[in-house]
Amino acid sequence: MYLSSKRGLRGIVDEVLFLGDGSAAPLDYKYAEYKERTFKNHRYQLIFYGQLIREHFEVPVDRGFIVYTRCRNKLIEVPITEQMCSELDQTISEFLEIAEKGVYPKPTKYKARCGDCCYRNICEKVI
Repeated sequence: MYLSSKRGLRGIVDEVLFLGDGSAAPLDYKYAEYKERTFKNHRYQLIFYGQLIREHFEVPVDRGFIVYTRCRNKLIEVPITEQMCSELDQTISEFLEIAEKGVYPKPTKYKARCGDCCYRNICEKVI
């Protein structure tokens, strides 16, 4: 399902589940194996989809689901908290600022985070 926000952000949610308690939840299929943890980018994608669903349908979204198709369709429930939504909003604001102003974020002082950073190939700290 294609959804967009008032901020101009958009995404395609694999499925939107409307639950018996009046809430909704994104369901995302991953062609991947489940390795006893949910990757950060998978969680943030669910949170983002949850925000789009909340805005579009005006219903609460407090969880999402991932189906790992390479593990016999293993279903994982992922909680979506207000703190997670706030963190994602902050990240989105930073991305938009980078795109609009062309200014890269300051490097982290924690080297372990560099492996998951999309700027690692151009970062002054890594070079």
